[in-house]
Amino acid sequence: MKFRFLAPLMAASSLSLAHSVPSQNNPTTVDTSLAATWRSANVIGDYDYWQIPGTMMGGEAWPAEKGAQIDELNLGVAHRIDENFYGVIKFNHHAGGDDDHGGAELEHAYVGWVCCDDTGPWLVEAGRMSAQFSPGLAQHSVDRLASESPLALDVLFGRDFHDDGLRFWWHQMAGFSLGAEVWKGKAFPATDTENGGAWDVFGQYQWQGERLALTLGGWFYSAEAESRSDHRYGGGHQHVPVAPPGEIATLFPDTRYTGETEIAGAHFKLGYKLNPDWALALDGEWMQAKPDGVVHDGIGREANFTATQQGGWLQPSITWRAHTFGLRAEQLNTDNKLTGAAAPQLAQDSGLANPLEHDPQRLTAIWRWQWRKNIAIRAEAVQDESLPEKEHRWNLGIVWKETLWSSKTGLRGHH
Repeated sequence: MKFRFLAPLMAASSLSLAHSVPSQNNPTTVDTSLAATWRSANVIGDYDYWQIPGTMMGGEAWPAEKGAQIDELNLGVAHRIDENFYGVIKFNHHAGGDDDHGGAELEHAYVGWVCCDDTGPWLVEAGRMSAQFSPGLAQHSVDRLASESPLALDVLFGRDFHDDGLRFWWHQMAGFSLGAEVWKGKAFPATDTENGGAWDVFGQYQWQGERLALTLGGWFYSAEAESRSDHRYGGGHQHVPVAPPGEIATLFPDTRYTGETEIAGAHFKLGYKLNPDWALALDGEWMQAKPDGVVHDGIGREANFTATQQGGWLQPSITWRAHTFGLRAEQLNTDNKLTGAAAPQLAQDSGLANPLEHDPQRLTAIWRWQWRKNIAIRAEAVQDESLPEKEHRWNLGIVWKETLWSSKTGLRGHH
């Protein structure tokens, strides 16, 4: 007899094909999900910028904010067109900066071709999609045990990865999966320009026994950027804090990066069932980036830039019935080299300077209670050292996932 608990234990590491490939037995589904969190403190001041020392950030890597906010709200439709073709559309609203600049966006709009069974093993997908090479990058707040994105993904990928691209995928043959993706370059750290774009390759092995479940994987990603800016605060899309009378908001230096970035990563997940009530899990991911290019600004200053930047996390957890207790430990390390007459000033303006030699860290203790089938309560204690000043905060949130309609069961799962 195989334990049914193994499926959810493996879900965070698997590539979740059941969600991305509609089955012929249930050809149309409409799904929604929500993650909302109250936090006791800000990471930065009201009129400051979140810039982790030693890094050039961007994308949608916004800092945690005090108070209640919607981390994300998703609405998706998946439809099996015929034996081989299917389509997926998904809208997403996520928190982002002051005055909620995250907004709503079309996150997925792609078509897929599958052969030679209901969900594979061969897949070809094209359109606007999320990357699948990294399990951590493919997850959202509603999927993760912790509410906040890992620091490594915030720094190296701008938190969320959605781009126009093409995916080839050979999966779940004797536990093995292999894939390749080619991207237009809309997602950080690439740019959607003549000399921009990105591609990646990935592989994974998954094994499941009576009590033990294991996933191992690795990936390589390569991006080209041309005059890439930090669109959170600069580059013509700035969300600059506006200070009231008597306060000062610092003008954000608009520095750019042109060059290539290569990132390699590895991940694992281990799950073990002790008995019908207790289960253990351990998962983690590590990645290393090697940018090689030029940092420049709008008045003609340039500096050659190479670096080795690495980071990741380790997360043990224990589940007792509907309660999961976990601990996520994260770390970042940067070794940057800028050369040229303008290097000191550009290092300071871009955020690559790290005079205190600070190695960002964060520790999150998590309790998640699956209160109802589709509703979970989440509480967290966070020790945040992403900046040199240590900060503590408490988080309390809710996660809701629901199938609103399916062709198999009808409205909200009712016949």
